[in-house]
Amino acid sequence: LPRLVVPLARRRLRQLVGHLVVDAHDPALAQHIERSRRDGFRLNLNLLGEAVLGEAEAARRAERTLALLERPDVDYVSVKVSSLVSQISTWDTAGTVERVLHRLRPLYLAAAAATPPKFVNLDMEEYRDLDLTVAAFTRLLSEPELHGLEAGIVLQAYLPDSLAALEQLMDFALRRRDAGGAGIKVRFVKGANLSMERVDAELHGWAQAPYDNKADVDASYLRLLDRALVPELSGALRVGAASHNVYDLALAHLLAERRGVAGALDVEMLQGMAPAQARAVRDTVGTVILYTPVVAPADFDVAVSYLVRRLEENAQPESFLHALFAGDAADGVLPDQEARFRASVAERHVVPAERRRAPGRPRLRKRSEFSNTTDSDPALDEVREWAAACVTSAPPPVSSREMTSLDDVDDVVGRALRSHAGWSATPPAERATILRRAADELEARRSELVAVMAAEAGKTAAEADPEVSEAVDFARYYADRAEELDPAAGHASTDGARFTPTRVTLVTPPWNFPVAIPTGSVLA
Repeated sequence: LPRLVVPLARRRLRQLVGHLVVDAHDPALAQHIERSRRDGFRLNLNLLGEAVLGEAEAARRAERTLALLERPDVDYVSVKVSSLVSQISTWDTAGTVERVLHRLRPLYLAAAAATPPKFVNLDMEEYRDLDLTVAAFTRLLSEPELHGLEAGIVLQAYLPDSLAALEQLMDFALRRRDAGGAGIKVRFVKGANLSMERVDAELHGWAQAPYDNKADVDASYLRLLDRALVPELSGALRVGAASHNVYDLALAHLLAERRGVAGALDVEMLQGMAPAQARAVRDTVGTVILYTPVVAPADFDVAVSYLVRRLEENAQPESFLHALFAGDAADGVLPDQEARFRASVAERHVVPAERRRAPGRPRLRKRSEFSNTTDSDPALDEVREWAAACVTSAPPPVSSREMTSLDDVDDVVGRALRSHAGWSATPPAERATILRRAADELEARRSELVAVMAAEAGKTAAEADPEVSEAVDFARYYADRAEELDPAAGHASTDGARFTPTRVTLVTPPWNFPVAIPTGSVLA
């Protein structure tokens, strides 16, 4: 009975996440804001939503965010590039930055025009967005109209690259302060997109961009706090320590006090997540900023993905909140979490800060279990430079003969058909050798092939590069299949069982449509 059950399920889900996600409409939103301020909390409002797919949707999201920012009771909002700009291309970071600036500029100008000025925070998402987000942030705040506006950006501690990004942002903040401009804020989080990062890396054959263990993430988080909470950055950089791990928050609070920069630290937590803990932290540090997702009732489905991410994080055995609510505490002490914290303090200066991705590719293996070749990674600056050179350069000649008539085409097809007979008679071992050489040549000529596809077929680097990988994979895959053939005993299956080559019938459920396949064919 879906018409009865689904509305009831939606209603119950709204009840379950009502303390985590706030209704974007009044009076619910206004009441929540007022109640939170009376309780001593500031709110960082984030209009929930997934990545937009078209310009019309992007424009609507930008309008709704602007309307939220223009409310008299709202002084702090978070936005993310993917929710305001469609057609984001990592391959064309420079061009994408221009589109991002066009969409973000009205929000920042509205924030600057308010009295007092309001705060806009630029969220970080996937690893591929790191360079794009930093570039858009620094470009926007370099514009004269925004010279006096303080604004913020997020860095994710689970990315080793965040340390270099922080150094870049610190340098920008100092130059901006020395020129008479406002400071900036950097909000540190540990990272919430690990599952997607793993999937993306696996699909393309890349190394996982984030650290592969929580101990390194925790140490990286403390290193970022240690590096940013220094007197030299006074007036230039404000730090947001966003966490529910009270050990981390206590370190940030005490470190800022002892170094005389307590006024440059904001402690931030999640709306509705361990509210008693948030009140205890507020009572110690003075005020807490709550990251507060808001969503219109009509768009409530997008809150589900947010809820799943939060539940996934807190279900991890290594999570502080998991330990806090799992009954592991004895007299208020969490021995395992304390040990983890002490280890992260000790490791904060030695945890690797080098990026985990590299532009090179592993050598093609000769014989082993099949694995796909690695695509080019557009998140890396040198790869983007390589791709730009490919698509803008004149392609090399691929043939000494130009076909100008149907007879020329027929001649080429005829030669292909004649060569097929020779290929059929080629021993399997020799076929494998030829195919592996073809794979090596395709990989070695990736730049030439991308250039030709761009020039002759109008393909982008994002379209052409995976097609080269696909061609390499086909050659290697069929080389593997050729090596499995035993001309003396027939075809050998992967488990070593042998059968006499007569004819194979392929049954494709659910249609049960038999297809007779000649055993001499490649498929057979």
